Amino acid sequence: MTINLIYIVLGLSLLVFGADRLVAGASKLAASFNVPSVLIGLTIVSFGTSAPELTVSIQSAVTGQGSLAFANVLGSNTFNILFILGVSALIAPLVVSQELVKRDIPMLVIASFIVTALVWDGRLSQLDAALLCSLLLFYVVYLFTQGRVLSNKNNEPTPSQQPNRWRERAVSMLLFIVGLGLLILGAKLMVDNAVQLARALAVDEVMIGLTIIAIGTSLPEVVTSIMASIKGHADIAVGNVIGSNLFNSLGVLGVTGLISATPLEVTSRMLSIDISVMIVATILCTPLLISGLMLSRKEGGILFIGYVAYFVYTLI
Repeated sequence: MTINLIYIVLGLSLLVFGADRLVAGASKLAASFNVPSVLIGLTIVSFGTSAPELTVSIQSAVTGQGSLAFANVLGSNTFNILFILGVSALIAPLVVSQELVKRDIPMLVIASFIVTALVWDGRLSQLDAALLCSLLLFYVVYLFTQGRVLSNKNNEPTPSQQPNRWRERAVSMLLFIVGLGLLILGAKLMVDNAVQLARALAVDEVMIGLTIIAIGTSLPEVVTSIMASIKGHADIAVGNVIGSNLFNSLGVLGVTGLISATPLEVTSRMLSIDISVMIVATILCTPLLISGLMLSRKEGGILFIGYVAYFVYTLI
C-alpha cells in the first residue's frame, strides 16, 4: 500500500510538469500558425489529454468489462465540466470565445443526447459506435475547415519571410509531445495504483469507474486546464474541457464499441442517475458560459460544489 502511494505522488508530479510543457507547446503552435488557441484546445490538446480515457476504456472492453468502460466516460465527462471548469474559474474567471458558445457547446449538448438515446436500451452496439465515430470525424473536419478560413483571414506571412518559423514550430511540437507523454504516463501511474488501493478496500468496480478511474483518467485535463488558466490561456482551458467531453462521448465510446466483441453494457444505475447527472451538468454549463461570455468565480464555485455533492452521493 505504501508503494502505491509513492507511485501516486510520482504520477501527480509527472502530470503537473507534463501539463506545463503541453500548454506551452500548444499555445506557441497556435500562435505560429495563426490558428485560434480555442481550436488547438478543442482538438490537439483535448484529444491528447483524453488518451488515458481511450486506453482504459479499450482495455476494459477487451477484458469483457464494458460497463466499466462506459462508467469511465460518464464519470470523466461529469468531472470535466463540474470540477475542472469549476476549479479553473475559481483560479481566474474564464473568458469564453463566441465560436465556442455558438458552435462547440451546442454540439456537446447534442452529442450527450445522442449517446443517451443510443444506450437507452441498456447497451451500445457496434452500429451505434460506428455512428459516434462518424459524427466525430465530421466534427473534426468541420473544425479544421473553419480554422483554415480564420488563418487565411489573418494573412499569415509566407515561410520565406520568416526563416526561423519552422524551427520554432518544431520546438513547440516537441514540447507538446513530451508534455503529452508525461501526462499519459503520470495518469497511468495514478490510475493503476489508485485502483489497486480501491480493490483492496473491496470497492465495487462500477463505482471505481465512475469515481477513481474517471478522475484519474481526467487528471491530464485537470492539470492542463488549471495550468492554462494560470497562464491566462482561458480558451485552451475551456476548449480542452469541451473538446475532451466531445472526444469521450463520440471517440472513446465509438472506438471502444467498435473494438469490443460484445455490445457495451450500461447498468440501470447509469441510465437512471449518472447519464442524467452528465446531461444536467452539460446543460447547466451552457447558460453560465453564454452569460457575458465569461465563467465567473461564483459560477465556478457552483459547478465545484455540484461535483462534490455528486461524488459524495456516488460513494454513499
